Amino acid sequence: MVAERGSGDESYRDEAFPRIATTETPEIDHLSSTSESDLPQVSISKRAGTISKAKAKRARKEHHKTASAQAAASAGLRPAQDVMHRIRHDAHLRISDYVVGYRDRHVGIMEKAVESWSLEGVEEEEFIPFHRVVYFRRISDDHVVWDREKRIDEIFWSGVSAKTEESNGE
Repeated sequence: MVAERGSGDESYRDEAFPRIATTETPEIDHLSSTSESDLPQVSISKRAGTISKAKAKRARKEHHKTASAQAAASAGLRPAQDVMHRIRHDAHLRISDYVVGYRDRHVGIMEKAVESWSLEGVEEEEFIPFHRVVYFRRISDDHVVWDREKRIDEIFWSGVSAKTEESNGE
């Protein structure tokens, strides 16, 4: 690499980075009347080869649709605490008609009536954290309305139940 630096107004010359004169810029006035189909196709290099800009755009759109569908599918199940509050406070749901199935550390799956489930002021031995809740069951028809493992939620219609409801509605 050769560099010469002069004093004052003399120009700087570097063979590795030649200067481009401003008079050498191409005229672009004729492009204003050109349609997009007349313009040359720009290629974008990808791992598997080169694809056109239009194909790359379509691929990004398709990926976005797929990612959105996956995000909606895994949107999540409403937590057991939300279901408990809904059953307790919704006037359309009878609290005496529901039981909570929870995992006891020593015994296994146990059931307790929702109305006897205490949220505050319990002894440490009686306290059952919400992460141990496995399901909520309606007693009148013996139907499970919320199940953590099967991802069923017929209270808020989240989880797998939301997808089932959407497919039935179409």
